[in-house]
Amino acid sequence: MPSLARNDSQLEQLIDDLSQLPAYTIGRRFDNQIVIANARVSGYHARLIRCTPTTFVLEDLASKNGSFVNGTRIVRKIVDSHDTIRFADAELTIPELLALRKSDPVTVEPTPPPANPEPTANPLDFTRAFADLRQVFDQYPNLRRDCRNREKMIRTGSVLLSSVVGIGAVLSTGGLAFTLLSSAGLGMLVPTLCSTLLSTDEKLELIDKEYRERYRCPNPTCRDPFGSREWELLAHQKVCRRCQAIWVR
Repeated sequence: MPSLARNDSQLEQLIDDLSQLPAYTIGRRFDNQIVIANARVSGYHARLIRCTPTTFVLEDLASKNGSFVNGTRIVRKIVDSHDTIRFADAELTIPELLALRKSDPVTVEPTPPPANPEPTANPLDFTRAFADLRQVFDQYPNLRRDCRNREKMIRTGSVLLSSVVGIGAVLSTGGLAFTLLSSAGLGMLVPTLCSTLLSTDEKLELIDKEYRERYRCPNPTCRDPFGSREWELLAHQKVCRRCQAIWVR
């Protein structure tokens, strides 16, 4: 039987492997991963780094005519599908930009959970989804603290993975480990937070962005943000005062 220390080492290596984020060069030349056939776009104009399935870092590569996000020229900025990107005078959304990608090597991305995993008798019963938000609240300060140290972040990811289904099961999943991390609160951010492609400030911004997006009333027609309110106090409240969604029975 493998020793516990060996299993820990394997988990850390798995997290390290997952932290190699996909990056796509963008420009007019045909050896870019994303080619934009526009004379005002530089040969190697920009780079797009995938941080999560919906969030990216856009970096201008000292282009002549600039890269813009929502009309503002940038050097490097976190972007998502709500932003409008412009290279010189070529304007695209993130989905349109990704549609221009050349075929990538096979990569495994997390499968987002369905909006309503299990139908319930009461459409306002969100007790299970609310219970899952405890992980989000608890992990948030720890991820912010550990993202400043890559080795600590890798160990944090190992703990999250092994706590989901156990060390043996995680090691047997191979690339599907990313999907397991996605089910562990903010765990899907761990590979990104381990990456050397992002600065500490960018990692902190990603954590805050994902926390704000997830730590809300789980009723999709409400989505009232919880901000810094403690999960335990919200649980004591039991229902959403805005939409009457049931959080705790």
